[in-house]
Order: sequence, then structure tokens, then C-alpha cells
Amino acid sequence: MRRALISVFNKTGVVDLGRQLYKAGWEIISSGGTQRALQEAGVPTIPIEQVTGNPEAFGGRMKTISFQVASALLYDRGNSSHVRQAEELGIVPIDLVVCNFYPFHTHVNPGTPDREAVELIDIGGPCMVRAAAKNFLGGVAVVVDPDDYPLLYPHVGGGEIPGDIRRRLARKAFQYTAAYERAIAGFWEKGKEGERAPSFRIEARDGQALRYGENPHQQGWVYWDNAPDPLSLSSFQKLQGKELSYNNLLDSDGALYALSQLGGKRPACVVVKHTNPCGAAVRDTLEEAYRAAWHGGDSLAAFGGIIAVNRPVSRRIAEQMAAFFFEVLLAPAVDNDALDMLAAKKNVRVLVNPALEKPFIPSSRWVHQIRGGWLMQDADTRTIGEKDCTVATQRPPTAEEMRDLLFAWNMARASKSNTIVAAKDETLIASGVGQQDRKRCCELCVAKGGERLRGAVAASDAFFPFRDGPDVLLRAGITAIIQPGGSIRDQETIDACNEAGAAMVFTGARCFRH
Repeated sequence: MRRALISVFNKTGVVDLGRQLYKAGWEIISSGGTQRALQEAGVPTIPIEQVTGNPEAFGGRMKTISFQVASALLYDRGNSSHVRQAEELGIVPIDLVVCNFYPFHTHVNPGTPDREAVELIDIGGPCMVRAAAKNFLGGVAVVVDPDDYPLLYPHVGGGEIPGDIRRRLARKAFQYTAAYERAIAGFWEKGKEGERAPSFRIEARDGQALRYGENPHQQGWVYWDNAPDPLSLSSFQKLQGKELSYNNLLDSDGALYALSQLGGKRPACVVVKHTNPCGAAVRDTLEEAYRAAWHGGDSLAAFGGIIAVNRPVSRRIAEQMAAFFFEVLLAPAVDNDALDMLAAKKNVRVLVNPALEKPFIPSSRWVHQIRGGWLMQDADTRTIGEKDCTVATQRPPTAEEMRDLLFAWNMARASKSNTIVAAKDETLIASGVGQQDRKRCCELCVAKGGERLRGAVAASDAFFPFRDGPDVLLRAGITAIIQPGGSIRDQETIDACNEAGAAMVFTGARCFRH
């Protein structure tokens, strides 16, 4: 009788794995939510307490850590003295560990209280994973990534899992635990002015060559790191389409970042071109959000762009998408009928990841290579709500304007600076991004939006140094503006809005994205 210990936070595929193991005659040890998920699916499990001889204690802090579990994983099946001692101690071997950890990486940010952060530190999981990985030569296998479950299926019904697979999985397990520990250590590295900056190492895995880099004469590669991020682009499954290119991956990352600004409470769609949102909308249905994002924004720029949505794509939506040219679709799921419709566009890459239903702003530090070194900074996790805004003008914004101002601000956060974003009815109307001066941003936004800007609102990612930019927007029909404030000429900008009967609010924070 072979035994598997399954304890996972990310339960993707775990029921199918449990069924495969049980059908092949394995005993399954489990606990907590994993045990409930397996038993509800009709997969019998042995409670971990029955193996450890102790109950779960201290609010779950003590669960799997025990002499019995560690011994069952660590003793070498090929060492006769180990086998004899295990029999004397009554240790029943555990041949497989399936485990992933509490998502510390995605659930903390620089403002998370210490007491809240420490409760997200997994202790038992890393202990089990490292013990199993250490004993890969002794016959124990360990899996930390649901994508690797299929590696086990051909072997669970026969002898032991082959050594080359155990070695590969053990290497990945140590990479996983190392990244997890670095994420935890990094949380308490302050790196503030006057203090020693946090050290960092860049480690990547599974590098693969791309067709080319940004241009055909450049070679390109992609390397995936080991951070336990459910929205890592490496976690998406490609259902169809050509090989992903260097630019596809860059733009897909921009699309994920833009969609994360809108979250998952309501159906949302973003269209991104050259990493900048050129269409975005939030609606009560995904179909409405898609139509508003594609047709209500800069449809000229959207040509050849990236579409990202936070709800499954139906055939009806796919039929509308198929009428236009785009490079990549990112979605939590795509219905089979929808996939059949998109199959006619053979070059379109369709990437799915169930985690996209709840997109979130990543909290990992940002690193950028410069000539001779590296720049590093904390992630921009600061969000702005109505309570964070100060009304600067005689007229406050209406409730609808305030809603759209916050929407426009979130799209400005996802756009390259300098940027001006115009929005109406929670739809991105037009934007002027990446300009060297703010007035040109305003002029570009107005040129793209035209008459559609009448009654819309605008966001600026940094303060206006002069009133010339707001004057351009106000003449185009903008009725409210959100900006950080802080210029020595703020009063001139406020006066411009008051003269036009427009509202203006200050956030007290800028959102540059170079």
C-alpha cells in the first residue's frame, strides 16, 4: 500500500489527482480544506491527526509537523538500517507529498500589519516539501505545482515514480521553497532612505527562446521565476494560437496589470496596446463591458492589441471579438463553443487562468535593469478611494463623476507617464500617454476623444505645472478632473476649473509608471 500526503492551498486539479491515486489503490492523508474538497468529491482520506497522533492545535499553527510525518518522508527505502528502524518505530512510509503554501506573496503589501502577515507564513508545508525533496533518491516524490500533476498519472498504478521525474520535481520544490522564504524575508526589509537597502537575487527557471525579441533582428528569451503568484503568465494555459512572442508577453503583462486595477467585483474588460490601456470598461455583464471597452475607447489603437477579461468568454462574446484583429485573449475560461468560434482566427493566442476572475495588484518589488546595475522599488499598491480625495474647487463632483474619476485614475495608474486619461460611464474614452509634457498629453487625449469628451472626466498621473493642460481639457467638455495636486501653481488650475464650472479633486499621491 502506497501513501500520499496532500495539503494544498491552491486546489486546482487536486480532486482529479486524488481520484487517480485512490483508483490506483493509494491511501491519501489530508487535512483541513483539502480533506473536505476530496471527501466531497467522493475520495476517502485519512485525517492527518490519525498519523501524527495529535490534534490540530493553536488555530492551525500545528497540524502536520510531527516526528511521525517527517520520519515517514525522510527514511531511505533503500537503506536496510533505515527500513529496520522504521519498522521498530512503527513508521509507515509516505511516498508522495502534494503541497503548495499559503500565498504570502499575493496577500501582503508594505502596509500589512506584522501580526496579520505572520499568520500567512506556512511552516508545516515547507517542512514537508523539503523533507520529501531531500529524499527523492530514497523513493519519495513531491509536487508543488498543479501543472505537474499529469507527470504522475502514468506511474501511480505501477511501481515507484521514476527517479528522473522525482529529481525534476525535487529541484522545482527547492526552487519553490527558496522563493517563498525570500518573499517572507523581503517583507521585513525596509530599504528606506538612510537604511541599508534590501539585498536581492534574480533566479529564473525553464528559460525558453522566443521567435525573436522586440524586433526580428533581436533574439528573445523568457525565463519564469519561482514566485508563487497565481497570475504569473507561466500559470496560463494556451488553448490555441501561434507561439507567444516577446511583445505578446510584454503586452499581456500590461493587460494583467490594467485589469488588476479594476479588480473582480464586476465584469471588466481592458484592451491594451504597447502596454497601455486604449480601451477599458466595467459593466454588469461581460458582453456589455467588452463592447464598451472596444467600441467606446480608442478602437484605432486597439487594432492588433491584447484583450483581458475577468469573466469566462461565451460564444456570443467570441463572435463579436472575431470580427476584429487582436493578438492575445486573456480570460479565466473560454466556453467550448467560443473556442470553436475563435479557432477561425488561428493566429490569435487564447490564454486561460481561473485566477483571472479575481485579478489583484501584485505586491512584489519592481526591478528594472539599467546600464551597469539594477533599480528596485516597492510595488505601487497604493489605491485611491473617495475618502482619499480632497475637493479643491467650488463645485464638488457628482456621485457619477466621482465614480468615473476613480475609474480614470486606475487607468492612469496602468498607463505610461506622462499620461492623461478621459473616462465616462466607467469606460475609457481616450488617453494621451508617454508624452514629455503634460499639455501635449491633454492635446493628444482631446484629439483622440473629440466630441466624446463632452461630459467626461479626466485623470492626470501627476500634478499640472500650469493651467494650460486643464484649459485644453475643459474646452473639450471635460466636467471634472482628478490629479495629485502639489504644484506651486495649483491655484491657477483650480481657478481654471472654477471658471468653467468644473470640479477638481486632489489625491495627494501621484501614480507615475515609467
